[in-house]
Amino acid sequence: MKKEEMFTVKVGTKKVWSYVTAVVTHMNTSGDKVVIRARGKNIYKAVEVVNAIKRSFYTDLVIDKVNLVSDRVTTPNGEIKVSAIEIVVKLPRSKEEKTTLQETEGQQQDS
Repeated sequence: MKKEEMFTVKVGTKKVWSYVTAVVTHMNTSGDKVVIRARGKNIYKAVEVVNAIKRSFYTDLVIDKVNLVSDRVTTPNGEIKVSAIEIVVKLPRSKEEKTTLQETEGQQQDS
């Protein structure tokens, strides 16, 4: 079975809003899942992108999956492992999914 191809935004050295714009544009045109991927010291920026999207555009955004991985990167000194994060986000498809999301957020705020 072929792995599902998803639109991926690779977070790097640009400002957070550059990546927010890319994700929102894709969500507005196709509405599919989006993978927000970063590695190394840009991991925090991927989290900021998701938070900015939730706060400013899609309050009902669903974080579908978070993957923590290691990439092997070749440098002049040899191969090193670099930590990376992949955050898969999507819009809820049904009222049931929105209700579940609201209940989960309510439980998190109570803790």
